[in-house]
Amino acid sequence: MENPEKPAGGQADDLHSMPCVLKLPFESLSTAPISLDQVPAARYRFIDAKPFANGSYLRVVETDILPKNRYAAISYVWKGVPPLNPTANPPPTMTIKSAFNADPISLPALRTACRAALQLECPLLWLDGLCIKQGDEDDKAWQIQRMFSIYEHCHVCLILPGGLSRLVALEEETNWVSRAWTLQEAIAPPRCKVLFSWTHGTCYLESLFYLHVEQVEGDESGAGMTELVSLLAASSRATYLVTKSEDDPTQEKKQKLEMNLIVGDKRPGDRVQRNALIGALDLKGKEGMASAIWRAAMMRVAYRPVDMILSIMGMFGVSLDAREFGHDDRLKAALALMREILARGGRAEWLGVIPSLPPGKVFSTAPNILELGEGVEAHLGDEDAMENGLLWWLQGAPTGFVDEDGYVNVTAPVASVIVSASGGSENTTGTGAHSIRDHRHQQWDIIDVQGGSSLPPYAVHLGEKKNYLNGSYPTWSDPENNLFMLVGQERNGGLRVAGYAVGTAQVLSSSGWSKNETIRVK
Repeated sequence: MENPEKPAGGQADDLHSMPCVLKLPFESLSTAPISLDQVPAARYRFIDAKPFANGSYLRVVETDILPKNRYAAISYVWKGVPPLNPTANPPPTMTIKSAFNADPISLPALRTACRAALQLECPLLWLDGLCIKQGDEDDKAWQIQRMFSIYEHCHVCLILPGGLSRLVALEEETNWVSRAWTLQEAIAPPRCKVLFSWTHGTCYLESLFYLHVEQVEGDESGAGMTELVSLLAASSRATYLVTKSEDDPTQEKKQKLEMNLIVGDKRPGDRVQRNALIGALDLKGKEGMASAIWRAAMMRVAYRPVDMILSIMGMFGVSLDAREFGHDDRLKAALALMREILARGGRAEWLGVIPSLPPGKVFSTAPNILELGEGVEAHLGDEDAMENGLLWWLQGAPTGFVDEDGYVNVTAPVASVIVSASGGSENTTGTGAHSIRDHRHQQWDIIDVQGGSSLPPYAVHLGEKKNYLNGSYPTWSDPENNLFMLVGQERNGGLRVAGYAVGTAQVLSSSGWSKNETIRVK
């Protein structure tokens, strides 16, 4: 049987024949910012893991062909956890020229990452801060267009949730699950391992199930790594016990310890984001993946608003040129991504992906990706209510196109609606055969317009909500499993999304529905 830990050979076997573009003695790395100014743009670059792990020197090599399955890629946050005790003999660090807003890189932490890569038989390490020319916009745009491919074709992605200033323990809280770029870094790779501070050696963690932890070889400070998918599922219990053997779980059992590395006790929104990420991983390569990607992306934050779109485009098979957008051009980039998805025959699965979120302010059909900056938490409303309410995907979402004015033109069943005379309330338990209910619990009745076409406000049928199974969460049945978009008319006669609603399948048998109608919505 093929060893999944071992990279496949046959391509670029002599990796050290790659041209060396930077070589610095290890002891000099803390003396001045590392610069790649002299290096040509538009090339793949990698850290030679062995000499760095040995503490000899930093060697960066380049190639114009991606050495697929022969390197480990790093996922981390630029602004991570602070040093434990910065005044007491802090570890040596290095900085990268023009890498603004990034923490200094702990040399011991990066050495541990290199050792982990070598343990997994990856001689090269890809780290965006060092492998991208941070002061060169052309090189950054070239790399961003290929970012999905870089993570997709690595042998393994090593996740350092607390950043590169130091390794963090399972008990510590991080913001890794809330950052924009880390979504792609978790989805694209063939496998992901989380790297953390650890002093118990190779063992098992007893939580929701047994979780295997591998000690990183040759790491004197203590480090372990485990599979991301297992850690995400185990984090739903929030505590764990250490055992030395899965066969004998009573052996060397320790006291209960906290597990906050991915989902923090003080960050309730992390649970929702964790579940959205689990959904995207569960549906990877399957029908419904696009819905899961949009949902997870809409709950994350980035320092540059445009990164909310650039960080997810590759997962839809789209490659936008970052030079066409300013740092704040989130909406322009979103429209460009929507246009490309529909032009390629994709579906508008971003519509209503989180029905409780309000439509976009400028373009109501654009995903309402939160425009937040560094250090700002995404507020998702009632996190407890949302935690287990996002494990679904939308089947049959409409197709269409985005026109030159940014309007979304979709073709779907359409009916006129009117607010129910009886109104709605939070105590409403369901809808009837001729009505739907929005997220404010307001009821809307389907009406049959006599003698002509439907008139606004409209209900547009977006598709059917399909629940998916996950071993970490209970299954449930939702009779209101059809999703609708409520569309109203503006003073200038144009149409805008007013909100979203749910209803039973019986609603579609009501008179008043057109089989398919194209509507143009801003």
